[in-house]
Amino acid sequence: MPELILFFSFLLSFLLALYGTPIARKTALRYNLLDVPDGELKKHDEPVPYMGGVIVYFALISPLSLLFEFNKELLGILFSSSILLIVGLFDDFKALTPRIKFLFQIMATYILLKSGIYIQVIYLPQWLNTGLSFLWIMTMVNAFNIIDIMDGLVASVGMVIAVVIFVISLYQSNFLISIISLSLAAALAGFLKFNWQPAKIFLGDAGSMVLGLLFGSLTIMVSYTRFNRLAFVSAVQILAIPLFDLLYVMVLRLLKKKSPFLGSPDHFALRLKKRFDWSSGKTVGFILAIQFVLAGIALVNFFSTPTVTVIGCLFSIFFFIGFGWWLAKVAME
Repeated sequence: MPELILFFSFLLSFLLALYGTPIARKTALRYNLLDVPDGELKKHDEPVPYMGGVIVYFALISPLSLLFEFNKELLGILFSSSILLIVGLFDDFKALTPRIKFLFQIMATYILLKSGIYIQVIYLPQWLNTGLSFLWIMTMVNAFNIIDIMDGLVASVGMVIAVVIFVISLYQSNFLISIISLSLAAALAGFLKFNWQPAKIFLGDAGSMVLGLLFGSLTIMVSYTRFNRLAFVSAVQILAIPLFDLLYVMVLRLLKKKSPFLGSPDHFALRLKKRFDWSSGKTVGFILAIQFVLAGIALVNFFSTPTVTVIGCLFSIFFFIGFGWWLAKVAME
């Protein structure tokens, strides 16, 4: 029975995203909810509609509402993500200041913690677990918001992340995480058809922030230490690409004595694209290959020994340090 529910949830989410995205696009065009190119950070050829995040969220929650019995954790996820979806829509309309947006991010994160979704490391005091959980979720919300700067990037990377979480959740028999992650992967797969280069629709802040909240929550809810006591670092490896981009742009902006919160073309994806003069599609394809390697390392950690985990962590750290140093040599406007 659970297998049948998972199959129908995947199919329903995929079809809703596939056939719903054109409707969301028409709606955004009608109400002028567009990402207009500015010749600086936004260099697409013509205005592109937002609203992609709305249809991805709708495609996600539909099977959850129909096929899963609500509990405290699910209600917390739906309530907090709904807040960020609405706030993101207001932000896409340029109706919010960054401070107000940040305030609602804090509110959504608090709701998640209140619903019982937080890091549970037994040898750490409760207040530290709660603080780390708050920092983790807030970081992921903003990391996914920041990395959404190229056609198909967040949707494709997010799809792989969701599949990895789904695989791990199967071994825990955690049906809630399984159905959420599988439905999310399906929704992103259906949406990606319209978001790949040249994108016909964008996720917008409404979509990217919700994805960050969902992935931040799911990686906390998953238990990684069934076979390997150090495998908890898999959460960081699964989400290494958005985390790396967040840290990377902040460091580069600070080195230039600029505010880390102001936009700039310092994202590693933009530097990679310029370094090889690639199209957005080729650049995202390369980043996706890195995400597959990271996903493989995370899965190996789950089934292996602490020694293998340490080796995998060192490999990831040295790779990103070298990768970032190499891309920092690319002169950006």
